[in-house]
Amino acid sequence: MLGLSLGKLLLLVLLVAIVWYGFKYMSRVEAVRRAVREELQRRKAAQRPPRLQAEDLVKCATCGAYVAAQSASACERADCPWGRGK
Repeated sequence: MLGLSLGKLLLLVLLVAIVWYGFKYMSRVEAVRRAVREELQRRKAAQRPPRLQAEDLVKCATCGAYVAAQSASACERADCPWGRGK
């Protein structure tokens, strides 16, 4: 009968099972590696400081210093143009 004995069939079933579970194990290992890699990337992204918004600067006509256009505050000089109206 085709030269297959019970021992050869059992060995064939055993080899197929080893290969099958080997592939399943490797896919689990890869899934864990992917999850760890994503977690590390998420933690690195959380550790980065938030980006600051850029703000335009304007030159003070009196002293020549550059100050922020939107949030400028008065300096110690009496003739400071940024202190007016505040």
